[in-house]
Amino acid sequence: MTETKWQRNEDWIGTEIDDAFVMVNIDTGTYVALNRTAGTIWQTMAEPVDQPAIERALCEVYDVAPDHCHRSVSAVLVRMQDLRLAAPL
Repeated sequence: MTETKWQRNEDWIGTEIDDAFVMVNIDTGTYVALNRTAGTIWQTMAEPVDQPAIERALCEVYDVAPDHCHRSVSAVLVRMQDLRLAAPL
């Protein structure tokens, strides 16, 4: 079974400001601020990547239990899809 890969929407650009990753959509002017964890997920999706790889990357950076990481990443990916920040391929 092949895991679904996620790809970020390149219409968004951003930068780190304090503890947030602030982003703007260059086509619509819409902006969002990602917390540090969501910003790390965004950075991990520089190339299409599956959810287990995102979770491994977060577990390397943060002291988090794998099951908690899985639930959190799942929720963030759904929210990113809702905001059109990223989508499954």
